[in-house]
Amino acid sequence: MTMTNGTPIVGAAKPTLTKDQQDCVDVLSDALENALAGRISSVAIVVCMDDGMAPAMAGSNAGALNLGCDEIKHRIRAAIFEDKNAAAKRSKIMRVRSG
Repeated sequence: MTMTNGTPIVGAAKPTLTKDQQDCVDVLSDALENALAGRISSVAIVVCMDDGMAPAMAGSNAGALNLGCDEIKHRIRAAIFEDKNAAAKRSKIMRVRSG
């Protein structure tokens, strides 16, 4: 809730996000939109924070998750060893057409 001048009444103001943080929000928002629309049946995620990392997964399509993890590992290696700009390239959630 805010006052008419936009000042928060309760809680702190929304923090300013870095570019990397906003990129994370964008990818997660896109994934959530697709999951809520019923287009995602399995997901694996690793979040990296200042104090560590946390992996999580849900769903039962282990084969696709494994292939996806291999692709992510390839992109990480490319960002580290080959293309320093690869890490900054934003990926979109892929939409696969069946039929």
